[in-house]
Amino acid sequence: MSSTISDQDPGVRRVIPIEGWRGGLIPAHRGLRIMPREQGWRRPSLLMGPLFALAVGLLARPIILPLWGAIEAFWCGQAAPVVKVILVPYALPWRANLAIPVPDLAATSPTREAWMICAALLVVDLLMALFLRRRHLPLALALFTLAVVFVVGAAAFTPLLTPFPYVLVGYIQSMLLMGLALMVVTPLMFMAIYYPLDFSVTKKIALTLVALTWLAVALPCQFCLQAFAVRSLGLVALPTLFLLAGILLDVMGLVAVYSWGMSWRSRYE
Repeated sequence: MSSTISDQDPGVRRVIPIEGWRGGLIPAHRGLRIMPREQGWRRPSLLMGPLFALAVGLLARPIILPLWGAIEAFWCGQAAPVVKVILVPYALPWRANLAIPVPDLAATSPTREAWMICAALLVVDLLMALFLRRRHLPLALALFTLAVVFVVGAAAFTPLLTPFPYVLVGYIQSMLLMGLALMVVTPLMFMAIYYPLDFSVTKKIALTLVALTWLAVALPCQFCLQAFAVRSLGLVALPTLFLLAGILLDVMGLVAVYSWGMSWRSRYE
């Protein structure tokens, strides 16, 4: 820990991170403080993690999936009324099925015109990344990352790696299944990183409900939008959307919700 000698009294050492030059107290940043854990009778709140996860699993078929179907049907009706939402069955290990609602859209391999448009957009992307000023370095790195991801994904449509093994309906179904699994896992993650902290039970329940509501609403909107984007741009856009706009976005949303919950006042404050 750094320290310095006071001008008024050379024999007194002042610790800079604790006391400022004017004598005021500099408290430790919230992110550096160690929050107390629950003690005694409060520990049963850890049971909320498995209970929430079980509730998500039980409500998936009667509530969550029909809600996703209604959200997708709404957006399909706004974007293209002729597009319908179909139920794609997914077999579970215990001889049960989940009917995953998916927009009935198809996409083809990129045509020659699509390749030309993609090449032009790639050149524009690289030029923007090269000519951005230094203070915009994070944006330049993001543009370079976008270019690299697109080139790697587009390689799947070259003679070296063809044929592309995925179809649009199957991709959307897989992403929604991953999102459903993320909803089941989210309370268990909170059980490990949030529930042990000394927040009230009400705040723990509220944070979990906010996170699950975020996923329940964002997932169908996100992948319905991706379905229309891939139909318009072709399957060449699918790898890029999967890597940069897939479940990663939902995890980032959960991190934001968790950070918000950590800013709430705990019992000792």
